[in-house]
Amino acid sequence: MSTTPSSTHTIPADADLLKRGIPSWPSELQRYLQAVMLDSALGADYSIKCKQVDDFEGQNYGIWEGIVHPSGVLYYFDASTKTYTGSDIKKYTSNRLKDLQNWIGAARRRLQEDAWYMVVEPVTTEDGDYYEYYCVVPDAHIITWFEEFNADLLFQECTFAREWNHKRLELEAQFWKHIDFFPRHYSMQPSDATELRAHLEWFLAEGLILEQSTAASLFWSTDQTEKVIARLISFENLLNSNLSLKEQGVAFCGRIWNILRELQDQRSKNLHSICREGHHQFLNYYGLPEARLMRTHSIEGSERKRDVRFLSLLATAAMFGVPALVLEHVEKLHVDGIVNLLDIRKFLDHFNDDNIKHSTLAGVIMAVDASILAIPDVGSQTITRALCSLSLILSVHCIFAGVVAQHFGQKMKSLDFASYYLHDHFKKVAIIYSAPSLLRTTSVALSILGFLAGIFTIPDRSLLTTIPCTIAIVVVGGFLTWSSVAIFRQHLKHGVGAVH
Repeated sequence: MSTTPSSTHTIPADADLLKRGIPSWPSELQRYLQAVMLDSALGADYSIKCKQVDDFEGQNYGIWEGIVHPSGVLYYFDASTKTYTGSDIKKYTSNRLKDLQNWIGAARRRLQEDAWYMVVEPVTTEDGDYYEYYCVVPDAHIITWFEEFNADLLFQECTFAREWNHKRLELEAQFWKHIDFFPRHYSMQPSDATELRAHLEWFLAEGLILEQSTAASLFWSTDQTEKVIARLISFENLLNSNLSLKEQGVAFCGRIWNILRELQDQRSKNLHSICREGHHQFLNYYGLPEARLMRTHSIEGSERKRDVRFLSLLATAAMFGVPALVLEHVEKLHVDGIVNLLDIRKFLDHFNDDNIKHSTLAGVIMAVDASILAIPDVGSQTITRALCSLSLILSVHCIFAGVVAQHFGQKMKSLDFASYYLHDHFKKVAIIYSAPSLLRTTSVALSILGFLAGIFTIPDRSLLTTIPCTIAIVVVGGFLTWSSVAIFRQHLKHGVGAVH
């Protein structure tokens, strides 16, 4: 297909062309998040020619070489300008393609760096195409741009990104994200694999010693880390034998390097519009005096105020302080706006274990309530019937609340879902996970009170019955009062302080 524009197509000046450039970075490409729909207008063709054994057809389009990524996605490369694009340029009109090439030419003249690569992604607007771009510097392992701009969207995951060493961690992470996306022309060096393996071995050792260390969450488990290290050793041996890695190996190393810089953490979407896997060394201020070594440490001084109101405090005390306890655990999953998948999984595993106990105890309470109601004289009392019946109903609700919380926990395993709820709706999360424990505790209390009420309302009761029941009321009531007051004070203390 010819891409020659008509004679009426004029070329704007470089200054006008470059005004349409928009600085971007690899994480903005969102390759795995976008879905490209089939063009149904092209129709289907199921025919096969006689004895057709042709090789795969080339994907080249003019000066653009079509390259298939190991994952299967198709992208294009222009060797004359060392430029990549993930756009389907075969669908471009001749004028639109010429505009793209004109912009790339103007950018190259502005850049004046022949060894650097560029990535350009056209964005269609009513005012014509704009061009998201970034430049890749292979020797320095970094991305850059040919203009100065405010990169707050790139660095905003950290509240205090101010030093170059800190910002360079993010730029290098983006470089390796680029290698993951466009591995064809990068030559992996033995030093790349050796340094990466040394980093991972240190993180594995520290994670084994300190469970709450930020290094422990590099991968989901130590077994996963050991498997990655084993693959890197094989790549290292291959490179040391003067053999080159295939694209699959280059993309793999690029992805692991990116994970080293970008860990399984995530900032809340409402805090930051960019959604990524997270940034390990960048988010944890690696190489700086304020480096975060433990996941529970808050180094940004961020405060989350609780709404300390009379009704909320009264409700907390009436619920035996259960919501306050759960809220404290939930807040530890969201330190400095960072959500860690490893901590979420541990929280969910702990809750699921407790939920089984809650459901089992709820079933026992239901049987006890039924037994109390069947006792002559005791079960016939109005107060006893009301309290035990209510206890039985709450036990049923406890079981259903546990089921709901488990389904919610499955969704919490998604970083997008978890970051959204832990930042904007963390109190709802606390309510969902405190409901089974609260219903179980209330059901036990009502069952005990129903039984004691039945004993005290029996006509002509003896002292042998009254004295033990009185002692039981004092002990149970005192314990519930003490626990509620203790948790109430803890809730009041954290209600006006910072989350740490």
